[in-house]
Amino acid sequence: MTERGIDSWAEGLSARERVREIATTLTRPRSVEWVRTEAGISSWQTAKDELEMLVEFGQVHAVEGDDGNTKYAPNYQLRYVKEVTEMINESTREELREQIADVQAEIDEWKAEFGVESRTDLESTLADEELSSEAIRDRNAVLRRWEKREDDKRLLKHALELYDDARSLRPGRDDPSDSTLSLSP
Repeated sequence: MTERGIDSWAEGLSARERVREIATTLTRPRSVEWVRTEAGISSWQTAKDELEMLVEFGQVHAVEGDDGNTKYAPNYQLRYVKEVTEMINESTREELREQIADVQAEIDEWKAEFGVESRTDLESTLADEELSSEAIRDRNAVLRRWEKREDDKRLLKHALELYDDARSLRPGRDDPSDSTLSLSP
């Protein structure tokens, strides 16, 4: 987050908290300097120390960059588990089922619109000679949304599969279907 956007998201956060916010939302490996700049802090050492602590606790991974310097990368496994946990915490089993149906309905609409059976089939139509550049761009946009919706469906499926087990892990609660429980990721 550059200076122009710092006030909106960082209000009341310490320098270390801002580094954590940036580091735990990385989408690709980044340097200490990049994180320091985005967090809007002046101390390179503070950013480095906080990133090393996040590595120690498994929040991010330290990887060697192309330039030979250490970069910090997202922990995709942790992020995935956190997303599934949030779905379980924020939804009932019935809501998860309904969300899966909504995703499938959207996919079914694309199948009907383009006369295909899968995302791969739609992708194979991109080379059709009769398609305009705008039609190809539209299909590319649908392909990106379709891929995202398939990922959403997979997450929802896993949340539904783990729902009862995850709910039962909450100490002192007997009702695994109680949607008000909060599980810590």
